[in-house]
Amino acid sequence: MNEESREHAMELLATMMVADKAEKEKKSQEEVWREFRKSLTYSNLFEPETGLWMNGPDYISEEYDEELKRKTII
Repeated sequence: MNEESREHAMELLATMMVADKAEKEKKSQEEVWREFRKSLTYSNLFEPETGLWMNGPDYISEEYDEELKRKTII
């Protein structure tokens, strides 16, 4: 897969994940985007080497939820 296609896939996955999460949590997509962009999960999604972009939006959402749980425990 070329770099342009991979970046498009990453952006699409992030958009899908944010839309789903916003709907489930009854939040605006803008609010979810603001928080998600600050996360390690977001950074990992856009790093090709992590392979996170090869998973679906549900998996990415689960990773993000786990990250948020770890932050509240620490």
